[in-house]
Parts: sequence; structure tokens; C-alpha cells
Amino acid sequence: MLGVDDPLIPQFHKEDPHSGVTVTEHSHHDTYDAINPRKLDLAGKSVFLTGASRGIGASIAVAYARAGVSFIALAARGSMDETVAAVTKAAQDAGRPVPTLLPLKMDASDPASVQAAADTTKALLGGKPLDILINNAAVLEPNATVHESKPEDWWFTFEINLKGVYLVCRAMIPLLLGKEGQPRGGRMIINVTSQGAILVIHGMSAYNTSKLAVCRLTECLAYEYKDAGITAISIHPGGVMSDMSMALPKDLHEKVITDTAELVSDTIVYLMREPQGWLNGRYVSVLWDMPELEARRDEIVSRDLLKSKFIG
Repeated sequence: MLGVDDPLIPQFHKEDPHSGVTVTEHSHHDTYDAINPRKLDLAGKSVFLTGASRGIGASIAVAYARAGVSFIALAARGSMDETVAAVTKAAQDAGRPVPTLLPLKMDASDPASVQAAADTTKALLGGKPLDILINNAAVLEPNATVHESKPEDWWFTFEINLKGVYLVCRAMIPLLLGKEGQPRGGRMIINVTSQGAILVIHGMSAYNTSKLAVCRLTECLAYEYKDAGITAISIHPGGVMSDMSMALPKDLHEKVITDTAELVSDTIVYLMREPQGWLNGRYVSVLWDMPELEARRDEIVSRDLLKSKFIG
């Protein structure tokens, strides 16, 4: 669907040159053939995924199973039973070996919990390095203006959305680097951010600000580890129905809950199919058409687009 004709994209977003909705000519709200994970072969690859117990996280795990990945560590505060069952079935239905699954009870805001998850993952990998890290865990504070907000709710959003990403990266990057921290190439970090990072939305000051900070943290990771062969990308997952999105004000539901979890998961797996150094430190929306985005590669690199910066 042409982005400019897409009825699911609000008109004010189309008219805003900084909203990012028209980076590609066509836009998507559901998965499509070009990003089908069944077409990929990720055998031998290992993944660590947070927020894996439901919603987008569970869908990402299922997509990786369809792509034939060999190892998935599933980290979340909740039970992973349903995700494990869904991943197992997805692999079998796709004719792939069922990946080794490591369900981990983890609180992304707790340094000890995160480090314990990293240590357990390292032990099960048996000396093999980690290939892909996906920071998906997030929360949304109750909708309120700044003076009406509760400090504990506002700051807890940062504890999960930003501190959690930092802690997980801090603990897992040594696994991405591999033995003795030597550069290996082809390692990837996906930080799930939001279009809210580049928009101002009423009553969501903590969420919007924390997600913008995630984009900047991603740029820092890209800069600090580029010579070590690690690529870090921020991903806007669209508007997927979940407990978190349903907590948005009801008048926003029809405007923003427009996309499927499969669009997010299949896009992430597609991007992770091979090294994407040209996207290092950049923001990507799953609504964009991926082949069209790749066609703009030279322009994006030469103009250093899709990053947070001052333009005078």
C-alpha cells in the first residue's frame, strides 16, 4: 500500500516530515512475502530475547523458530510455558529442528537477575558466542500529564525501558564478543523502541522520553562496538494489540493499534539474516517496506539518516 494513501496512517503523521512514516513509498501493517522467515536459514544462530513471555516477544521467538535458529534464550518476568509450546510447534510446522530453548525468569531492571540470566546462557552455550540480542521488554506508564503523574510510575518506566536495556546489553555484550572479547563480526543488537521516540504524545512523557533515550543508547552501542563487529539497531514495532497498548487512552486505539505482531517479528528476523552494518545506530520502522528501505542504502549512509541529531 502506498504510504501516502494508507488510511491507517493518520494524516497529520503523513504531513509531518519528521514523523518517519513516508521513508519508503509503501507501508505495511501485516507481514508480507519478502520478509517471510520460512525463506531464511538461520541454522546455527543463537538468540537472547527479553519480554519473551507474550505478545511481540513470543511472536519474535516463533518467527526465529520458523527461520531455523538453533538456540533461543527466553527471558521475562512471567511464565514462558506458552511461548515454549508455540516455538516448538512453529519449528515442527516449518519442518525445522526445534531450537534449544532456555526459559529464564528475569527482571530486566535488576542487575543481579540480569547477570544471572547471562551466566546461565553462557553456560548452556558451552563456550559458543551469542549471535543476536533483542531487548523487547517495556512498560507504559498510566496516561497522565506531568503534574498529575505519580513519580513511582513515571520512573518505573525508565527502570524497564532504559535501565533494563542498559543492564541487558552490559551483561550480554561479552557473550556477543565471544572468547576473550575478540572482534567476530556479524553480531547484532536489536533494541525495540517506538515511534513515540520521535513524537510528542499527550500523557506519555516517561514512555516517549525513555524510548528516545533508547535510540541514543543504540547509537552509543553502534559507536563503541563498531570495530568489534557488533551492529545495533533501534526498531519501531508499530502498533500491536497487547496489554500495554490496550492501556492507551481508548480514543487512540483505532489510530495506533493497527499492526500485527507477525509484522514486527518477521521484519526483525529478516533484518537479522545477515550483517547490516549500514544500519548501525539507526532507527527503523517495521511499517516501512524492507526491500525499498534497502534500495535507499547508499543515500541513508551518505547522508547519515535515521539518527537523532540537530538540523539547523
